[in-house]
Amino acid sequence: MAKTFFITGAEGTGKSSIIPFLKTKVSELNIHDFDENGVPENPPLQWRLDTTLHWINKAKKNQEKNLSTCIVGLSFPNEVKALKESKDLEKILFCLLDVSKEEREKRLSKRNASKEVIKDLHQLNQLKKETQFNPKIIDTSYLSIKETANRVVDWIKNGE
Repeated sequence: MAKTFFITGAEGTGKSSIIPFLKTKVSELNIHDFDENGVPENPPLQWRLDTTLHWINKAKKNQEKNLSTCIVGLSFPNEVKALKESKDLEKILFCLLDVSKEEREKRLSKRNASKEVIKDLHQLNQLKKETQFNPKIIDTSYLSIKETANRVVDWIKNGE
């Protein structure tokens, strides 16, 4: 059975950093960065919804070939599940990469993120509220990129 994995989390949780590791450790998956087709400046909600639909349709095409798909990036489970197209997917699983507020601030400061971005905890708080989708939660606060990737790989290989 083909599965669709969404690895999500707010800025600074390590999503983009783990993609190269995932591609080497679970090469049987079709792995994509949610933002790989580009992100507009100050992206509106409609952009995220359209991009989510794009990835759902990609996963549906992969499913027809019995190929599982992994989308890594800021996606919201309630938005994924709300799309009628997602009902055609056999199994959708979510993993939330979490991080402490202090560690997130450190990571984003190293990236020279603006103070507004660093202080904006809306995305992280919103994602944490979506527990009805039973996401696997991995706290990346004290994990290296490789350790985070290994935990995500274990989750993918367990498939639940």
